[in-house]
Amino acid sequence: MVGFQLRFLWILSGFFLVSLVVASDGSDGFYTAGVAEFRPEIMGGSSQQLLETNLAGYLELMASANGTTDIIVFPEATLNSVVTLTAVPESTKLSLCEEQPGDDPEIALFLRQLACAAREHSTYLVVNVKERAPENCPSDISCTNLGYVVHNTNVVFDRQGAVISRYRKWNLYLEPSTDRTEEPELATFQTDFNATFGHFICFDMLFYTPAQDLVERLGIRHVIVTKMFNSELPFLTASQFQQGWAWSNRVNLLASGGSFPQGGISGSGIYAGQHGALARLMMTEETVGQRRLLLAKVPLNPEENMDASDEILEPEDPTPIKLKLLQQPELKKFTTWELPMIKGSSVEKRICQEDLCCEFRISWSPVGTHPGYSYRLGAWVGERRYEEEQYSAIRLCGLFTCSSSDVESCGLVSDEQRELGHLVENQVVFTELQILGEFVRRPRRLIMPSTLSSSHLYALQPSQLNWSTEELDNLTQIKMELRQPHSQLMTFALYGNYFDEYANDGATTVEGSRLGTLLFLLITLLMMMHLIWE
Repeated sequence: MVGFQLRFLWILSGFFLVSLVVASDGSDGFYTAGVAEFRPEIMGGSSQQLLETNLAGYLELMASANGTTDIIVFPEATLNSVVTLTAVPESTKLSLCEEQPGDDPEIALFLRQLACAAREHSTYLVVNVKERAPENCPSDISCTNLGYVVHNTNVVFDRQGAVISRYRKWNLYLEPSTDRTEEPELATFQTDFNATFGHFICFDMLFYTPAQDLVERLGIRHVIVTKMFNSELPFLTASQFQQGWAWSNRVNLLASGGSFPQGGISGSGIYAGQHGALARLMMTEETVGQRRLLLAKVPLNPEENMDASDEILEPEDPTPIKLKLLQQPELKKFTTWELPMIKGSSVEKRICQEDLCCEFRISWSPVGTHPGYSYRLGAWVGERRYEEEQYSAIRLCGLFTCSSSDVESCGLVSDEQRELGHLVENQVVFTELQILGEFVRRPRRLIMPSTLSSSHLYALQPSQLNWSTEELDNLTQIKMELRQPHSQLMTFALYGNYFDEYANDGATTVEGSRLGTLLFLLITLLMMMHLIWE
């Protein structure tokens, strides 16, 4: 359509600006969104100095958009710390830029400065902060000695700098100093460009509450997630997961991520349902994070037809992968079959495990005498554990890479790939690839495409794959197939999250909490040692 022909992608730093449009009122069917990929300063000064440096970076990126945005989103855990807490009002009638009678005295100056910036640039603004909140201490629960609790909190400002929404993270991940609310919150807000948003934080995205509640119960079509996400091969790298989640929920997703690739953290993007990524960024080639603003025109209706000629695709040049990546656990429990690296090969294979069956039809040919990867077809039904006593029930069918013929090497990046990229002479070209998965029906589940290219770890775009579903008596048949030959595949899978089996909505046991605290301290120590050595 004509409106979509104006769609563009900007990637802006604080030193570079391209400006082509002005903010929209939504009358043309679009709004202009910005998401920041942001590197926080974590060392080299006092807590207050680090806060001021991060705040200056926020303000610089906001100014770089030159008033073109309707909404800007910044990531999780990139502004203040537990030493520089702030109160966050649930909402305010007037701008938070100026103090008002009756304001909480614990509202920090930096939060007011962000309210002023939202007003100055006439944009909605979403930021994530460490919040200090009064302690609600029932008689049957022991209180802290602090007199307050700490929340991981999103706060939303309107164009005048008034607080219009607040969300406190429910599913905590390695956050021993952070408290949960008594009940999960569903946070939404309306805008003047006719879009109603829901928002949540990072790890929430893997659970039904609040993420799926917003989409399925409240019918939200525009979703915001602030993230500090550790990517995991082969199915849960950041942009791959974001794009698959938006695709299956048929929603627009604005995902803003922290940028700390030496710690395994990067990944931001703007996605329009099954139209794929409108803008995206994974810092795979560098070990130092960036501060960039991604901008795109986003359709008010994510299911409206769009002009595919403007689709962004991954670069064809091979790129090294220096981003530190986690590995999918439980790989030995997969039922797999290794593809022989023989030129001109084809196979039809049916692989089953428990109540899941996967049918594969595939043709491939290695290029060169020593392909850079081994490939396996696999099926898995099982419980996967995250760092604490938090679980998801997963059913998946897929093709995925391994760095050797050992199944436990699947999801590991080879030394060659880490340093040199996926060399052209060592590629495997897939000329046909189709997966048909037979997934048991359940009331609460999400089955996503999980695709990944070795070029910058981006998911395949809509022009590169077909996706269809058919509901049977007690099964859902999902078919995904490659539309054109591809030589950089790392993952091509159907990934199902079944929320009512095993999963405990992000809660942790006492033992899990203690383990999480120890892991958190260990990871922090190792990251600090790494930075000092650098």
